[in-house]
Amino acid sequence: MDKTTLEASFDSQEEAEAAVRKLTALRGDRFRMESAAAGADFGAKAGRKDAIASGVASAMLYGGAELEAAEELGTGAAEYSPAASKAGAIHLTADIPGESVEQARRVIQDTGGTLA
Repeated sequence: MDKTTLEASFDSQEEAEAAVRKLTALRGDRFRMESAAAGADFGAKAGRKDAIASGVASAMLYGGAELEAAEELGTGAAEYSPAASKAGAIHLTADIPGESVEQARRVIQDTGGTLA
């Protein structure tokens, strides 16, 4: 099955999580959320125990889908400017089956996201 990677930006973590829940129903996987304010190394300080607990919680919340986020996206970023641009505060990538790409694009837009 061919998969397409979609990238989108959301104003809030809640919008991004709503999109992940809906994209999971379309058999999307390999979800990755990043805080635009914290940069690519966001959450890198999370310990192994926290990462395991996060993985278990994600499996329970999102079924078998893989969600990559080291910790709650709004935490651990206090050292970064709170005045960071609201537009694109959360960056989401996901692999979507080829036959569901158009529907996934609509889901992203309907949940408040902007496709990259």
